[in-house]
Amino acid sequence: MTSWEFPGSEPIDILIDVASGSIAVSAEPADVTTVLLEASGRGGDLLLSEVSVTFSQGRLEIIEPKDVRNRLRGHPRLDVTVTAPAGSSCVLRTASADVSCMGRLGGLEARTASGDVTAGSVTGPLEVRTASGDVWLERAGATAEVNTASGDVQLRQADGDVSVHTASGDVAIGQAAASVRVQTASGDTRVGSAASGAVSTKTASGDTQVGVAPGVGVYLDLSSLTGTISSELDETDGHDGVGLQVSCRSVTGGIRITRADSVPAV
Repeated sequence: MTSWEFPGSEPIDILIDVASGSIAVSAEPADVTTVLLEASGRGGDLLLSEVSVTFSQGRLEIIEPKDVRNRLRGHPRLDVTVTAPAGSSCVLRTASADVSCMGRLGGLEARTASGDVTAGSVTGPLEVRTASGDVWLERAGATAEVNTASGDVQLRQADGDVSVHTASGDVAIGQAAASVRVQTASGDTRVGSAASGAVSTKTASGDTQVGVAPGVGVYLDLSSLTGTISSELDETDGHDGVGLQVSCRSVTGGIRITRADSVPAV
């Protein structure tokens, strides 16, 4: 186990590039940035000695050399734990490490092949790309873009525009204050409460459910080749005019439009 401390209470930029293990970042009010590296398994000590940790001009970099694991016997696990001032931004790159971000981040870019990604509050741009990992996000304060092949995507609250692309993963968005765009092949899509902008969903075989916030006028454009289409809205919904457009396209999946208060939270 090795550790570092870097003084400073202002938000920093963080780059972490490791192959496997785990990455945990906590962004809370603090006067110091701390880094803890732990390695387990055969070859762990050598792996620790090869990882580069640098801090300069408000930028923290934790980088594992690309060829180090080819020179090791065994498959050591590297666990990276960082605590940084609230508002810090992260760029995280890994092959199979799970990613967990707590507290309030200023921005997040995470790229992983098979690791899961979990994050709390991200006030700035958010971008997540993963092949088979699941993505769970508490709150996105600005634009959010998520791309995954088979992983599920859950976003509890979105203050800005959201774009999600997935092949077979399910997509669940709790509260959406702006526009939402979801494209999936066989995954189900659920938007708990949409309030403004446009909701656009496209799927081949997945089911779609969109909840419309109370008092919001909505224009519906719904189409499914063989799936069932239903709406719980009536003439009294959205009496203040059209503030939301909902466009849903499916081949065999069902489409259901509901009042937001009848849709369970994510």
